[in-house]
Amino acid sequence: MNRFKINLIEKKIIVLTFTIIASFCNAQILKYHYDKEMTFLSEADSLSGISVRFNSKDKSVPVYSIEFNSDKKSIRNTVDFYYNYRKNMYRMDGLLFNKKYVSANGFRTYSASSPIRYFKKASDTLYDYRSYKNLEKRIATDKDGTKIELFVANLNDGIDYSEPALFYLSEHYGISPGLGKGEVVVYANYIFSNSNSSGNFVKLKDINHVMYFNTEQIEALIDDRYRSFMERSRPEKMPGYCSVTSFGKDVDERTTEVLNDFLDHICDYYELWSRHENPENFKSYYDDEQERRTEIYKRIKNLNEKQLKIYTSELNQLKNQNLTENFDYQ
Repeated sequence: MNRFKINLIEKKIIVLTFTIIASFCNAQILKYHYDKEMTFLSEADSLSGISVRFNSKDKSVPVYSIEFNSDKKSIRNTVDFYYNYRKNMYRMDGLLFNKKYVSANGFRTYSASSPIRYFKKASDTLYDYRSYKNLEKRIATDKDGTKIELFVANLNDGIDYSEPALFYLSEHYGISPGLGKGEVVVYANYIFSNSNSSGNFVKLKDINHVMYFNTEQIEALIDDRYRSFMERSRPEKMPGYCSVTSFGKDVDERTTEVLNDFLDHICDYYELWSRHENPENFKSYYDDEQERRTEIYKRIKNLNEKQLKIYTSELNQLKNQNLTENFDYQ
């Protein structure tokens, strides 16, 4: 009798284990940890720039980048990241939700060999720049006489910084410098034929950051089967404003445009990540994203004072639809 009970318990554990594994595999959610950040800054504006984050130990983890302003707040909710799939490297354009969930919305095939430039050691002289010491200067010259200077530090930590550096430098400078382990480009500088120059420098720091990628969503986009993926993954219930929303009579065309842009973003977040995010975090993100966008509209004067009040009022009225009991069936 006791033996039967033990077997029954064992069977339940086995069934539960397989259920959890099956659920995880079906979701195809990858949790990636980032421990390093390279922040590329312009000498002209040493506060705003591009943040490139990566994992120093696991090269299967894609690096990604995001822009931020002088207040260290993201300028937009977009990210770029690498993704390896079927022996191809893709440069993905994506959206970032709640600082940790990523969805892909565009891609292009990427080849690390295309922007190669061959850099030669300029001299035996070593340079200092900011907190970095003993930098080696390397130069490549284009056919038109334009020179690209790199000042390279060897941190002697055994970390391969070439991929995250390439992520930025290949886009902004058109270079693939061919770094050795422990080497990082501290400063990159263009010297044009008319002697004007333009440079960017990098700050490097340790971080502890986690992001989630839905590989099924990414691969469905690449394989051109996105519609079937969305039909299969769409939640049964959604906030009411994700179907039909009417705004007040004082809402003009421009305010309607930014309201719809906000709601589209929030609805995409819920549609793609509601199975992995709890309702409280979803509601909190609604408030945080509304505040973030409002600050941006104020700063860049995208909406005037009257439009901002209407924008805020309309979104506040829709908040009660974030309660699950008010969700519409799709």
